[in-house]
Amino acid sequence: MSEPHPDMPKQWIKGMEPTMNDKGFMFAILDEFANEFIQLSGASEDEVLELGCAYGVATIKALEAGGRVTACDMDERHLEVLLSRVPDECRDRLTLKAGTLPDIDLPENHFGAVLCSRVIHFLRGDDIDATVRNVFRWLKPGGRFFLVADTPYGIWRNFIPTWDANIEKGERWPGLMERLLDFLPFTPSREDAGPEFMNLMSPDLLERTCKEAGFEVERAVWVRRDDFGSKGRMDGRENCGLAAIKPV
Repeated sequence: MSEPHPDMPKQWIKGMEPTMNDKGFMFAILDEFANEFIQLSGASEDEVLELGCAYGVATIKALEAGGRVTACDMDERHLEVLLSRVPDECRDRLTLKAGTLPDIDLPENHFGAVLCSRVIHFLRGDDIDATVRNVFRWLKPGGRFFLVADTPYGIWRNFIPTWDANIEKGERWPGLMERLLDFLPFTPSREDAGPEFMNLMSPDLLERTCKEAGFEVERAVWVRRDDFGSKGRMDGRENCGLAAIKPV
């Protein structure tokens, strides 16, 4: 294993590794959708894809399960850290690719499963739609798509009145949130922390976007995150997740 990357931020919340590009955290504890992706990776002969892999907690588990994985992230430094953490016996089944959504170029009708966890909420609405359409193209017929995103009902709970008002007005993307620090229930350790905006989601929004792209949605649900702790946990709707399939 290589030495720690010089740009690695200090971990200041247990179980959450800050990204180097100030786009949030990689969570050490995996949710049901990541675990389903990992299980499918090990059981499938098809290559699988993780989008926005960060330091690769799900990718490494999928490799250890026996899968062949393409891991993508917008920051090449994240991929360097991921590679340093991969067991030697798994490296020949790993492909790394740097790029941003929705523009990254990947082969069509190729992957057996795709995981995109806590990534699309960093995109504006048109880019979310374009990303999901691209995932549809990249999957083989019968391939599975696992999608997870932040909601207003966890760390961003102070945004709920704006969310409700936007829904009442019929906004297509009611979760578009700017001035992020205004909506935190606590004072962050850094005043400049975080991205310029986020696009908070719900199961209904995930389902709508995927159905419009051609997917058959198997389930779209709220995801409880007890590991978020008292500052990030609210009522069991801290994340939302979806499992879908590309029709044969």
